[in-house]
Amino acid sequence: MATTLPFEQSRAAKVLGHLRRPWPALLVLAVVTVLSRFPGVLWNGMFDRDEAYLSVTGDVIGSGGDLYHQVIDRKPPIVPFVYAAIRELSVDMRWIRLAVSVLIFVNGIIVMAIARRLGVSKHLATLTGALAIAGTALFLPADGQAANFELWGLAPASLAIYCALRTRQSSRPEWWFALAAFSAIIAANCKQPYVVVLFVVLFEAFRNSQRSRALMATAVSASLTFIFFWAIFGNAYLRWTWIENGDYVDGGVSMLRALGVGTGLTIVFALLHLPLFYGVWAAIVKRVRIDATIVVWLVVSAAVIPIGFRFFGHYYQQLVPVLAVMTGIALTTASRNTVRSVIALTALLLASMITLSVVYRPDLSNFTSVGRRVQALTQPTDRIYVWGALPDVYVAAQRLPAGSFLHGGYLTGNWASRQSDLANIDLTEEPFRSRWQMFSADMQNNPPAVIVDGARLGTDWASAQMWRYPIGDFLSRCYQLDSDIDRLPIWVLDRAKCGK
Repeated sequence: MATTLPFEQSRAAKVLGHLRRPWPALLVLAVVTVLSRFPGVLWNGMFDRDEAYLSVTGDVIGSGGDLYHQVIDRKPPIVPFVYAAIRELSVDMRWIRLAVSVLIFVNGIIVMAIARRLGVSKHLATLTGALAIAGTALFLPADGQAANFELWGLAPASLAIYCALRTRQSSRPEWWFALAAFSAIIAANCKQPYVVVLFVVLFEAFRNSQRSRALMATAVSASLTFIFFWAIFGNAYLRWTWIENGDYVDGGVSMLRALGVGTGLTIVFALLHLPLFYGVWAAIVKRVRIDATIVVWLVVSAAVIPIGFRFFGHYYQQLVPVLAVMTGIALTTASRNTVRSVIALTALLLASMITLSVVYRPDLSNFTSVGRRVQALTQPTDRIYVWGALPDVYVAAQRLPAGSFLHGGYLTGNWASRQSDLANIDLTEEPFRSRWQMFSADMQNNPPAVIVDGARLGTDWASAQMWRYPIGDFLSRCYQLDSDIDRLPIWVLDRAKCGK
């Protein structure tokens, strides 16, 4: 009867065992990165709405506008400024996705280093890094190929974990803990949920033999890094990024719908990332023992996903590195057939999702006709305003926004998965009162040359028609209807009528 040799004794292991120097391993990770990310680098269109929001925000910053003042979003500042810097060179989205692909490659290297720190062999550590890279593409195109917030935060978050683990072999662990905390806050300033990585660092610091120094270094570094961002962006950074999110988190969410979407997305994520769940399965059946810090990393990364009960596929990107690490650890005791199965299934899923990303292109910037009409009605320096949640119109029109709020949810409370009637929202109460004061001042002082009504029937914005809000009176006093294109009414400023 034939016996199944452990992977460490197999022919594949001998081939991969030649990866004594880093360059062959890096070449493997580079090839996986190219295969995983090329659909996004191949195509210039928008893969999801976050790319449109970030593009517009970056353009405002690039034109001299201040984040959290001239343009307001609840997201942290790093990614908008990266968009701004790249779009100063080219507005081609492929350059932005190329940049995020480089960071995904770097994250693969860091994950590989984490695996080595945890005793995984060189060749299986290379596979672990490859799984972390390929895993970012095992999503539907809008979540897998878009240069969204989560992808930018992967590398600094993984670096925080690596630095925390590095302290175990250091006589001066406080420096590594300081770097770990710094990386965690950098990741959190790409997307807030990455702040949970700091808890992993604190957990490792608490277990360190030099506990007091480790905890002090972590706390001081995290605080100073946070204060750095606060000093640059002021109190507005605290308000919009960290404090004033209550109406979004608890904004009349439909629990039934949210649980249904969350359950569905979780199942889809698990199916598309089935090879990466091998480590979780092996730990549950006690085939392998997973390091406690890695378990904490998994738990906090999973726990942060349902906060707010608004689920999107790309929220699960944060789980990919830790799942890859757990699988890499579990494969050290697996047979060669198991390793081959993990590789084969990953390759099959990756090929499927890459094919889907090439064949199905969710072009959100298809408001070409609207954009051309707006261009015909305005000068390149004119500002426009789009009511609702259609930043794609700004991109298509190549015009900057007139108001600070790109998303109408700040003014109406109309966020995704909302169930309660918008009529129940009292605009004279905070946080809406001060927001409307800011918005009205923007409109009165610098009225947009064109207003596009994005509250289309049959969408989540059908119940948020402009006439129900203060902007409706402003529209009737100062604007005339020009046309209705793709169910988007276009209103043009009448300066004589408005007195501007």
